[in-house]
Amino acid sequence: MNTNKFDKFFNAFILIGMTVCVILSCLFKMQEEGARTALLLLSTFGAIMGVVSVVLSANGSIWTFVFGLVDVLIYSYILYDSKMPSQLLLYVGYFIPMEFIGFWQWHKRGANAKQKVKAQRMTGSKWLMFAGIFVAVFAAALAISWFATTKAGDDLLWRKTVLDALITTANITALIMMAMAYTEQWYIWTLVNLTAIIQWAVTLATVPDAGYAIVPLVKYSFYLLNGLNAIRIWMRLSGSEENLQI
Repeated sequence: MNTNKFDKFFNAFILIGMTVCVILSCLFKMQEEGARTALLLLSTFGAIMGVVSVVLSANGSIWTFVFGLVDVLIYSYILYDSKMPSQLLLYVGYFIPMEFIGFWQWHKRGANAKQKVKAQRMTGSKWLMFAGIFVAVFAAALAISWFATTKAGDDLLWRKTVLDALITTANITALIMMAMAYTEQWYIWTLVNLTAIIQWAVTLATVPDAGYAIVPLVKYSFYLLNGLNAIRIWMRLSGSEENLQI
């Protein structure tokens, strides 16, 4: 099987697999008492747009930002409806603008409707820059978590707080690297996906009646596979002198 055929087969496998997981998750939640069907269906549609966006991103397609924008807009509305102001602020103030910034940056690197982005690899100075960004964002996330927890009068669980801050920091840092078309972003996404798999596996094994955890566990397993395949694709994209046809 040549590279193009493998990529098409793998993309179909990831798309179908993750879409099934999202739909099963929706159906499961619709069985709950008081479920809001319209909001669940909207959430499911947004999640499927996110699935498509993730696969397109792995393949270096600029369309990832179009589908990604639909996903984050819908999720922002859900956060607003759910009265989660801190997360809503993060999405409106960061994730939504980054979709436009990423589109602009990828377009500057030759990506269009038919051409994949010309990816780049990080130099030593870029590694130092992103290490500084990671430390700064991690410190800020940790401080915010500490403040929010103590303000609410809850007990501060440092392991949970540090892990939450690490995951938040990894997502923010990886998204910046994605917007700048750095291949190394996929190492960070792999770390995020592995962490999520471990979290949901522990939940499934230790929490009574946690059958719901199987859906995100399988979903993040697909994300992990997609990310590992993306490393291979982006190594090729960053190593070629000309953009490859989609």
